Amino acid sequence: MTQDPIDQAISLMQNQRFGDALPLLLAVVRVDPSYWNAWYMAGQCCRFLGDFESAIEHLTQAAGLAADQPAVFLALGIALQQQGRLDDAITELRRAIEIDSDYEPAFNSLALTQKMCGELDLALNNYDSGVKALTRRIVKTMRNKRTSLILKHRDTSGMLWFEHASYGALFLTTNAHGVSSMAWLTGEEAIHEERTEKHGGLYWIDVPNNKNETTRLILPNFFNTYRESLSENSSYSNLIGNQGTVLEMLGRHDEARQHFDEASEFLPQVR
Repeated sequence: MTQDPIDQAISLMQNQRFGDALPLLLAVVRVDPSYWNAWYMAGQCCRFLGDFESAIEHLTQAAGLAADQPAVFLALGIALQQQGRLDDAITELRRAIEIDSDYEPAFNSLALTQKMCGELDLALNNYDSGVKALTRRIVKTMRNKRTSLILKHRDTSGMLWFEHASYGALFLTTNAHGVSSMAWLTGEEAIHEERTEKHGGLYWIDVPNNKNETTRLILPNFFNTYRESLSENSSYSNLIGNQGTVLEMLGRHDEARQHFDEASEFLPQVR
């Protein structure tokens, strides 16, 4: 049985054989010019082959056919950046973020492009926005069930991750119907909760307060689960490390060191 050319191209790209995949993809779009994914993959092949002009051409075709696909605009923005067209790159990367405000790779590339333009404050802000986008994406997948996996406290050299976890908890709280405030356990209460596992795998509980309102009490398993999720891929490590580079360029050396140390600590381990 003859393999579908798209499937064959995907297999070749996964093996970094971009020069072999490209003719297959171009043959597909000659037959069906409306196949945006083939244009997108052809553009990616050209980009990885260093042919940025062709990459931009193919990715522009894909963008015209798939206006709701942030990955296409991310790839187009990166290709434009690599060709030195920084203003155009910023435009396309912002379009990716407009499509999906939780798409942290676009924030990372936007910040890098702004750094290349010398816009360090904007770059720093967008690296932070990228971490927030990553955090929102993580916490929106957390299902508050007693049967969720229970993870325990572990010491970390830095606590930047806890600040981001707190932002994630606040995001969930402010978007929860009928919840008016947020709190978390004291250190002693958290130790007791981890020892007794009173609430099982729950990430939070909603309890009435003395004002006849509801407070969301964030449990240790929320923070522990968020912390461990950051090492599942390199997104957090990259964003924090890149933020450290900009802080270093701005002369904020102590903050930069904190970010570099955290990036190293949360770098995914090869298993």
